[in-house]
Parts: sequence; structure tokens; C-alpha cells
Amino acid sequence: MYMLPVDDEEQDRQDIEHRALYLVLDGLYAAPDLVAKAMAPRQNRPPAVFDIGTGSGTWAMDMAREFPHAEVVGIDLAPPTLHSEGIPNNCRFEVDDANLDLSHYADCFNVVHMRGVAQGIRNYKDTTRRVAQTLRSGGVLLLSSGAYNFFDENRQALPVVEEGQPGWTACQALLTKVYELGRRNGADLDAPSQWDKWLEESPFYTNVGVEDIYVPIGPWLPNLDMRCQRIAQLTQIDAAKVFHAFRPILTLGGMEPATVDRWVAGRLSH
Repeated sequence: MYMLPVDDEEQDRQDIEHRALYLVLDGLYAAPDLVAKAMAPRQNRPPAVFDIGTGSGTWAMDMAREFPHAEVVGIDLAPPTLHSEGIPNNCRFEVDDANLDLSHYADCFNVVHMRGVAQGIRNYKDTTRRVAQTLRSGGVLLLSSGAYNFFDENRQALPVVEEGQPGWTACQALLTKVYELGRRNGADLDAPSQWDKWLEESPFYTNVGVEDIYVPIGPWLPNLDMRCQRIAQLTQIDAAKVFHAFRPILTLGGMEPATVDRWVAGRLSH
């Protein structure tokens, strides 16, 4: 079960997140040398990109603009709606479920991208196996996900404690509840910590790399440069919007609406 709504407001939030991650990565993707090699023009058939869990579709459309010689396909449980008038000619969107068979995309793509989709994936290890068949020889798989913890200035995870106890914050409490509810509903939320191990053990993948990136949520760190200040501002807006978006699923999962509202309001002070 995907835990966030599928509406214009949520896709607008995804666009904010996209802008923040673009600044974090200094572009649309990590491993730029590998992606550039995979996306080089070819005489026999053009390179192609597969965006699984495309959301608002902005990443897919930006890739289509960056690589006009390529074909870009984005899939999700629902089509993007915010940018229906500005879709590049070399980009298209399809309704599909990455939890199901992907053999109809076999040997179709040079780059596969999956960002922030763990809450909608039931078995991530099996999904990476099925995704492998969609890649052409020399293809690149890009995986990214946010952590289900907040961290302090020393990059130590904030404690998970009961409300009223020392160290409690509304942000960490909300994120913990979302994590617990996602696990209860079958989402493979622990998968990102296992990605490198699974891919290194897989016969389908080589040259596995991993990077942890710590991003400030709000401009609370001193002496941030202009780029980091903008990232911090965008992530603060993103966090505020995403907790509000989680409200329906939290109340359906058993939390008292008044508690959810108090915590969502309190996250602004934390």
C-alpha cells in the first residue's frame, strides 16, 4: 500500500523534493560518468531511461530534456497530472506496478531510476532482480531513498522515545509512526540499508557503489553557503508538506486525530 496521496498537492511536494535533490547531487543523478557512458548516442538504437515510481514525472521530463536523443519512460500507479502540457516528445508515462512482472520491458533501458519508492515496494530484493532484466548490457541502476530517522549535528540518529521523555521531538515521533505503519502494511522500508549487499551478491550487477548524504532540514546550521541554504529551505518545506500528507494514513492506522494534529503542528518548532 502506498502511504501518500496521489493528487496535485502531493505532486507539487515531489517537485520541491526534486529541486532539493537536484542541488544536493549537482544534477539529476549520481555516478555521472557511468550515466554519461550508458546514455551515449548509438547508431543501432537510441538509449532509453526507465523511471520507476515517477510521481510528478519531473525527473523523467528533465532527463528527456538533458538527453534529447534518448527515450524516457516513467511508470507509476497513477499518471502525473501537474505537467501534462509540457511533456517532451521523447518522454511518455505509463500506468504500471513495479511489484508485478516487468518482462514486457526486457532489455529496453540503459538507465533505470528508482527514487523514494520503498514504501510502495513489497519485496525490494526481488524487485531489483526483476529490474535487472529491463537493463541492457552496460546499463546503470540508480537507487535512492530517504532514511526513516532524523540526525543531529553530529550525524547521530535522534532517539525514539515516548512523548514527554528527554530527547522527544514531534518530527522523529511522526517518522517513527510512519515507519511502523509502513512495515505493518507490507512496505519494504528496511531495504535501502541492504541494497549494496544484495546487488554485490547478485549475478546481474557489478561495480556497486553507495553514498550516504546528510542534508539539513531547515537552515539551522551556521555558515551555510547559498547552495546549502537553498537546499535546507526546500527540505524544510518538503518535510512540512509530507507530514501533513501522512495525516490520513496515520489516523486510519489507529492514531488519534488530535495527537496527529498536535504532532504535525509541533514539528515546526523542531
